[in-house]
Amino acid sequence: MRLNKTTIAAFLSVYIIWGSTYLAILYAIETLPAWGLTSGRNFVAAAIMFLISILVKESKLQANEKKIALVSGIFLMIANGIVCVVEKWVPSGIAAVIIGAMPIWVMMLNWILFAKIKPEAQKMTGAMIGVVGIALIAFDQVNPLNIGIARFGFLILCGSSILWATGTLMAKKARAVKSGFRFATLQMFSGALATGLISLMFEKPWAIDWTQVSDRSWLAFWYLAIFGSVIAFTAFSWISRNAEPHLVATYALVNPLIAVALGWFFYNEVVTMKFALATVLVLIGLSLLIFNGKFKYLKLRTKT
Repeated sequence: MRLNKTTIAAFLSVYIIWGSTYLAILYAIETLPAWGLTSGRNFVAAAIMFLISILVKESKLQANEKKIALVSGIFLMIANGIVCVVEKWVPSGIAAVIIGAMPIWVMMLNWILFAKIKPEAQKMTGAMIGVVGIALIAFDQVNPLNIGIARFGFLILCGSSILWATGTLMAKKARAVKSGFRFATLQMFSGALATGLISLMFEKPWAIDWTQVSDRSWLAFWYLAIFGSVIAFTAFSWISRNAEPHLVATYALVNPLIAVALGWFFYNEVVTMKFALATVLVLIGLSLLIFNGKFKYLKLRTKT
């Protein structure tokens, strides 16, 4: 099946929207609490996804599918909440590149904890090159006055990546799920509950003066809920069912570039030569992980 308007629109949604969410998070957390933001946007998204599942008349999930959705959702959304917290002191471009290296963490965790199958030499090489790039980011002195804080944020982001990778690998156990919207609804709902509890413990939302939340933060909140969590996630789900995995994973190559460009243009984030080199290394590493030297993966598979 050739690329058509629907396919192109789906890929652009994942590329552009997910790449722009890092900047949207920056605007949102200017006056919104990070964990409250994560919980709220996912509650909204879960409600919308549930309504969609009713409209398309999806069947109920099986017991094991519910369990996988609930547990993986907690891992995924807590990881997302950590990104929101860390972006308070780490530039969105750095966050995007570290999180964009997700295929590296997925491969390593799948090898060590899940499938326990040693990756191919090319993929191992790609992982090592990517890790070198990530290490360069950790030592890139974006703000000489806050080097220690930035490096601490780097470590926290790596922890977030591991949580997200673990949640992703858990979710893959439900590959045969037929009710995709209901599955996503449970993931977002369980994640919203988990991050909501964290918000209650550490942010005390009842003590926040919500009248002081800026219009820009509210607009970013709704952008993240509607575009980031509903539209882009739905597009990604469709791509996952209709394209080869290697093509699906290209979002990890594109999102960091968009995030870095938007952070530089709209938020005046510094892009140093060392950071640029590190970004190139990460992208090279991801390319080796995603492609096997055969560009036949650019063909979408047809359903039979």
